[in-house]
Amino acid sequence: MDLNSVAIFSQVVDCGSFTQAADVLDITKSTVSRKVAELEEHLGVRLITRSTRSLILTPEGEAFYQSCIQMLEIMGQAELEVSANQDLIRGRLYVVMPVELGHQVLGGLLNTFLKQYPYVSLHVEMTNREVDVIGEGIDLYAQVGELDDSSLVSRKLTESRRVLVASPEYLEQYGMIVSPADLKAPHHQIKVHNKAVKIPNWHLMHEGEAVSVDLPYRLRVNTITASLSACLDGLGIALLPEFICREHFSSGELIQLLPEWDMPLIPLSLVYPQRKLMPKRLRVLVDYLVEQFDLRVKKHAIDAESR
Repeated sequence: MDLNSVAIFSQVVDCGSFTQAADVLDITKSTVSRKVAELEEHLGVRLITRSTRSLILTPEGEAFYQSCIQMLEIMGQAELEVSANQDLIRGRLYVVMPVELGHQVLGGLLNTFLKQYPYVSLHVEMTNREVDVIGEGIDLYAQVGELDDSSLVSRKLTESRRVLVASPEYLEQYGMIVSPADLKAPHHQIKVHNKAVKIPNWHLMHEGEAVSVDLPYRLRVNTITASLSACLDGLGIALLPEFICREHFSSGELIQLLPEWDMPLIPLSLVYPQRKLMPKRLRVLVDYLVEQFDLRVKKHAIDAESR
């Protein structure tokens, strides 16, 4: 098999265009088309369905592309390990994370990472959909909640504390909450439901006592940001990450309910496929994010002691 054809095919898929692939590779479009055609003839299957406006991978093409990614990755890593550029971190990573986590926490860290490693490029997707890390060729996924896939490697970043909150306006209308027994009609919750953030129902714990609450909802949303906004508008009780509520506690826009009762901590982890040869750029990115979260934890601990 012509490895140049494999590399050209992979570039076509990455660019979504024969013309753009030719520009990136600095070769003619006719050469790109010929190499892909030769590869299809060698394999005896069609890899790409072409049209005047787009190209679509066939099922065989999708399977072959995933194998090409791994093969080219191994070749590139092997080249680095035996060349004079062993310390050069380069290449592309596909990183996926829930929307709020990306906007409020990880996005800034990734920007700083790119400044430190100018030869690395990131394809970042912020989404609350359910993802298939291996099937979609994702290099790194930020998991909120427990991991239930044994084919993935997990490295914990931190644990997120959740709090029950409501606005003064809402509590004035429906009554104050002074014990878990008060979490019943006419009270109602703003429910967050999406595939990316796996958060259990309300489980409250205090001095060995545990209470589960299943409060009905009048509003269901798919993002934490939407839940926070609705809560600020007095539309119900919300279960939210503590860190996004702090400024609203200080301003008096939100009130924490039952502060003496604890909620289970929600793990936040980095997950990635198990690989015999982990790309150096992925290992460096994971180590960087873990280090940054460790620094944040230590800073919060120091700030808490100073208060």
